[in-house]
Amino acid sequence: MKITKMNIRGFSFLLVIVYALFAYSCASTSKTTSEKSEAAKTFTASDDKGTVYLYRTGRAVGAAGQLSVRVNSTTAGGTGPGTFFKWDLKPGSYTFASSSAESSAVIQIDVKAGQVYYIRQDARMGLSSGRITMKEVDSSQGESEVKKCKLLISSYVPE
Repeated sequence: MKITKMNIRGFSFLLVIVYALFAYSCASTSKTTSEKSEAAKTFTASDDKGTVYLYRTGRAVGAAGQLSVRVNSTTAGGTGPGTFFKWDLKPGSYTFASSSAESSAVIQIDVKAGQVYYIRQDARMGLSSGRITMKEVDSSQGESEVKKCKLLISSYVPE
């Protein structure tokens, strides 16, 4: 095949379109200000509520798409690479769920007052969309990884 200027221009145009779509999908989560994000990284809970951090690291594989999150069947929003949600919740049982066309992940946590919980959400490459996993991690790992993430605005508002 002979390479022509037209082929190069067409290929360049395609790359610009792909980059724009990738950038849009990464930017479609609603992040708070840097100040609010840093203030949310106290990793403490009040005496009457428990705190849950649900986060997604900045992995390169499977990272482009947004992953929806639900708390007790209520939509909370979507995570992107290097982002997190923080909820201060009344004691009780809470279900955290995320799904894609290929998989779903659910974690149930019995939130206790004064306790902090960390849920790590990951997306791995799948056939047509990402395969989602979520797992509760210890405070050492959770704090270390959340420190590298940015706080998201959640549409789930606890009572």
